[in-house]
Amino acid sequence: MARPDPRGVATVEAHVDVIVANQLSKRYGRVAAVDGIDFRIGRGEIVGFLGPNGAGKTTTLRMLAGLIRPSSGEGRVLGERVPGPSLRRVGTMIEEPSFYPYMAGRDNLRHAALLHGEVPERRIDEVLDFVKLDRASTKRVKAYSQGMRQRLGLARSLLWSPEVLLLDEPTNGLDPVGIAEIRENLRAVADTGVTILVSSHILAEIEKLVDRILAIEKGRLVFDGPLATLVHRMDAATVPYRVRATDGAALLAALRDLGYAPEADGEGGARVDVPAADADALLARLVRAGVEVTDAQRVAEDLEGAYLRLVRGDGRPS
Repeated sequence: MARPDPRGVATVEAHVDVIVANQLSKRYGRVAAVDGIDFRIGRGEIVGFLGPNGAGKTTTLRMLAGLIRPSSGEGRVLGERVPGPSLRRVGTMIEEPSFYPYMAGRDNLRHAALLHGEVPERRIDEVLDFVKLDRASTKRVKAYSQGMRQRLGLARSLLWSPEVLLLDEPTNGLDPVGIAEIRENLRAVADTGVTILVSSHILAEIEKLVDRILAIEKGRLVFDGPLATLVHRMDAATVPYRVRATDGAALLAALRDLGYAPEADGEGGARVDVPAADADALLARLVRAGVEVTDAQRVAEDLEGAYLRLVRGDGRPS
């Protein structure tokens, strides 16, 4: 059976900024869950939203979806302040999706379609096929695995052919094949002009999906820019090396004595981040310390390595 055209998504008008956070803040008592963040996302962008647990990702998404009100600042979606009428053109999947467990997957989507209005019956079949739940659509949701519920949540977010998707950890509970399928689905959605803001802790998948990163820590935005820029800047600040020696313990001790924080690799070697200014002298300094180095290679930086050093404040880009 032929797959449907990706989502039957409506054409998006030419908004310069589709999602806007303007000094967006949320406080709970004296605690700032989100602290004055600013960013703008354009039409058709897929932007990755990164941050450790408790950093403020879900709170930000809730404010943009109109589920909670900001303490100060504002969020705007499709040119209108949130909450407002533009939210009818937004699809959301924030935290683990919830459904009526005694109802079948198809019936849950039919109920959501009726609540939203103006969703043709054929659209339910399209989104079920799109997330590959068409064969499980008559099964009660209480019998669904977590991965199946995640797929159903994505299907529900696409029901009314949204122009914006706000997705919080959409691949939770999926196996590697399922994660890859969702990634391709989101790419196909974005190709139709839909703007997607997606948070995830699976950095390897974010790296394959997005071209731009928003990184948040302790409620503050610490990076907003292209993925390649984050990796390049963090790589330029420090140089990651993998070093091996005849005596692994002596290698680790020497690196610590030199002021570094090496990580043993379990094979008698170590991975260590060295300031760029020290990189050329690393091997000579180890030899002078009495270490017999057998191999040393510079490690290509990836998103995970760059992100971890960003939130630790090690070589943070200005």
